[in-house]
Amino acid sequence: MKGFGRREFQLMLLRRMADFQPGLVEQAIAELGATHAEYMVAHNRWQSMLHARRASRGLDLYRAALGPPESEQDRRVGDVTVRACRWRLAGLWPDLHWEAVVGERRVVLHGWLVRASGTPMVGQPWGCVVGDVLERFPEARQRDPDVPSQWLVELGDARLWFVHGLLQAIR
Repeated sequence: MKGFGRREFQLMLLRRMADFQPGLVEQAIAELGATHAEYMVAHNRWQSMLHARRASRGLDLYRAALGPPESEQDRRVGDVTVRACRWRLAGLWPDLHWEAVVGERRVVLHGWLVRASGTPMVGQPWGCVVGDVLERFPEARQRDPDVPSQWLVELGDARLWFVHGLLQAIR
């Protein structure tokens, strides 16, 4: 996909994070050497590709943007086997990978940032992912806030908000 690679993919991910962490997003845009306009173009282009009739779909769209997955693993979920495909993004989150969970006909069922094996968790915004919390706190409960790209984990009285799997805020 000409002109849309890992850098643009990271810029696209930042768009929904700006709702929670606008300061961190501005720093990240600068760290990627991008302008605010490039950041918005990346988000808009990804949205267009998701909905375009002629664009690649599902796993093929991720392959077009990110290249072949660096790892693939079958996972059993109930009666169904899905495939988890991971890509290293580098840049903003060197300890994380993008994971797409793929079902039949290469349909992407879910995508989010996950911890790379052997890398440490940092318990602060942009320092941990959903899996870090669930591993460390088995009593934590996941909740779907019915907002695309967001996830909620309840831990006692605390509500941990994630965007694309990455911690944004604790309330």
